[in-house]
Amino acid sequence: MSKHEAGDRADSQFEMSDLCPDDPSPWVSPDGTFMKTVLVQGTGVEKPKEGSLCHVHLDLEAGGAPAGEGAFRCATGEWTELTLGEGDVPWDAVLDQCLETMLDGEVCRVRACPTRYSPGCAFTLGLAGFTPGRDSWEMTFEEKWSLALRDKERGTQSFRQGNAWGAARRYGRALRLLVSVATAVPPEVGEEYGRTKMALHANLAACQLRLGQHENAAHNCDKALEREPCAVKALYRRAVAHAALNELEKAGVDLQEVLRLEPGNAAARRELRRLAEKARERDTEMAKKMRKLFV
Repeated sequence: MSKHEAGDRADSQFEMSDLCPDDPSPWVSPDGTFMKTVLVQGTGVEKPKEGSLCHVHLDLEAGGAPAGEGAFRCATGEWTELTLGEGDVPWDAVLDQCLETMLDGEVCRVRACPTRYSPGCAFTLGLAGFTPGRDSWEMTFEEKWSLALRDKERGTQSFRQGNAWGAARRYGRALRLLVSVATAVPPEVGEEYGRTKMALHANLAACQLRLGQHENAAHNCDKALEREPCAVKALYRRAVAHAALNELEKAGVDLQEVLRLEPGNAAARRELRRLAEKARERDTEMAKKMRKLFV
């Protein structure tokens, strides 16, 4: 998936200078979001995949993530079961990434890098068995379609609950699944497939606006509008994204189109007034800068 679908990566990443002297031979993840030190070697060659039911033992270190957050609810020193890929808070993503690197029986110490969505944390993670997961290429169209619709529904629930990060994760995964079957869509599902994909792009854009990912939001609105050029929600969200990126002319064009389609759209009128004020402030500031050039 592109960065526009998945959202921004961590704002900060581990460097070699971050390594603790008491961590023997730590391994840093490719994207720099966490590092782990293997305390007990695992066995075999298989590792958990998305959908694997994992039997884990999770212990937070002092000052770590809140124990009630996502999968960290199980951080009580007891063995418990987690399904990889089912969490909807940033802590869950850290666990997923780490579990995907572990062998059966492995115990490791993990340090997660801080991001704009969560502070860093440290914990010890043990893995004692897991069910086989399946890569997307092993699934039929019907299985992927069903999972995509389920993720879309769960994303909407998360968004309504104020969890934009979790909603974005769900919508992004649903889009990944739909993109992977783009060349195998049965004719009888074609229309619904297109509408669903368009809605996912528009919904993901709404999440990204809340998360401050304005460039990604504008891109996903573009994708939604390719399918439905008169989609009012996508036009409005793209206008908000353009305004945040200081692309005021583009934002104005989109808002005017929203008002052409829905003359009574109060939100668009409010945004257009804010846009006009922002343009005046910009022009005033530009005029001041120009005058200074000729002093």
